[in-house]
Amino acid sequence: MKLCKQHQLIAILIMVLLVMGCSSEKTAQKEGSLKGEYITILTGGSSGVYFPLGGTLAKLYQEKLSAVATSQSTAASAENATKLNQKKAEVGFLMGDTALDAYKGIDSFEQTGAQKNLRSIAALYPNYLQIATIKNRNITSITELKGKRLAVGAPGSGTEISAKRVLEAYDMTYDDVKVDYLSFAEGIDGMKNGTVDAVVISSGIPNSGLLELATTEEVVILEIEEENIHKINGKYPSFFSTIIPEGTYAGQEQDVNTIGVYNVLLTHKDVSENTVYLMTKTMFEHIEELKDTHHAAKDIDVNKARENLPAPLHPGAEKYFTELNSK
Repeated sequence: MKLCKQHQLIAILIMVLLVMGCSSEKTAQKEGSLKGEYITILTGGSSGVYFPLGGTLAKLYQEKLSAVATSQSTAASAENATKLNQKKAEVGFLMGDTALDAYKGIDSFEQTGAQKNLRSIAALYPNYLQIATIKNRNITSITELKGKRLAVGAPGSGTEISAKRVLEAYDMTYDDVKVDYLSFAEGIDGMKNGTVDAVVISSGIPNSGLLELATTEEVVILEIEEENIHKINGKYPSFFSTIIPEGTYAGQEQDVNTIGVYNVLLTHKDVSENTVYLMTKTMFEHIEELKDTHHAAKDIDVNKARENLPAPLHPGAEKYFTELNSK
């Protein structure tokens, strides 16, 4: 009888240990995996930098976290802000100035109102504003764009907003040019076939569409003069002075002054802390894969990831950066 009780106690102890082991295993799986969780990543047009980076990020989340992750091509920043605010996606790439406008509900977001559900994950790499034409259009300065056919990006995109702000610095508006709301790829095609005189592109460098164009045409990047850069920066502090280095495109023999703005990765407030923590951790622990995807990503620096964020930092991202700094 005594032996029977001992066997019962041993059996109970084994069952308790098994339950504890399974529970620990499930907890560990929950903390280190997003198995079965859906993650939609909003990118931009196929000729921009967001598109390939979003594809790589989705692949990372699939392979490292077992998430059901997909990237989605969009009209970029403004659309991404709206969709994230409406909780129609979990992650989105945006230009910092557009993201700040969205969070504050100013300029192009005045009618829709402040997008207060937005939360920051990280600052990424700088965008360079590239106002490009080809030599046979005989345009050598921004003021000479008056009366010309100018592709400014998709309506409400970060690029289109930047185009307005540059023209404003030169005391110009859309009334002074013939505006075409075209994507990067469409604008470049327009320059090839003669329906567009110049295109505004805000992206990392080199831009793949301009690289391709430079193989058949002599590309000219128009300079934004220093005094005009100061005007833009004074009114819109998300922008900063930068250069497009000589040799970025075939035939470019000197540096070109322009403005830059950081790209940011955003989410929304209702994505769980654990999900954002794992997404942030996975991205930075495999950052070389993003850098191998596009040259622009080489400037992503985890030490600068919390600088000039347009919306509050999500608690999950904050958890990762706090852990990183404590090591």
